[in-house]
Amino acid sequence: MRDAALEALRAALPAWADVIEVGSTAVEGVIGKGDIDLLVRVPRERFGEARAIVDSIYARNPDQLANDQYQGYLVPSVLDVAIQLTVRDGPYDQFIAFLDALRASPELVERYNTLKRAWDGESMDDYRGAKSRFIAEVLREHGHVRARE
Repeated sequence: MRDAALEALRAALPAWADVIEVGSTAVEGVIGKGDIDLLVRVPRERFGEARAIVDSIYARNPDQLANDQYQGYLVPSVLDVAIQLTVRDGPYDQFIAFLDALRASPELVERYNTLKRAWDGESMDDYRGAKSRFIAEVLREHGHVRARE
């Protein structure tokens, strides 16, 4: 399903859109829950156009943030597949910086895995909060924090 969703997005979106696999599956050694996260990064002036294209393929995720710089989507699948559409270099474009930090540091991967193990079986909302705090800390440590507008 990951490849099908990636290919569907790449086929539908113009060359100015980056379509990238992100999340645990994108970094060797990171524990995952079997879900797939895809990122679509677009120029700010093309966000509305890109959102209309992705809207024509997938349903928006009503449980995720939606504004003029970020939109989450659900992919119908036996796997848990999600798409995040964001403005390139905008306030929500921090996925790549986090992945780069993980890829550069086995110690950071182990810290992330420790967090994931500690929250296994616990409340998903609480886990997501802890994970968000961890990611924000890593981004701050690596100088990749952008102010959200």
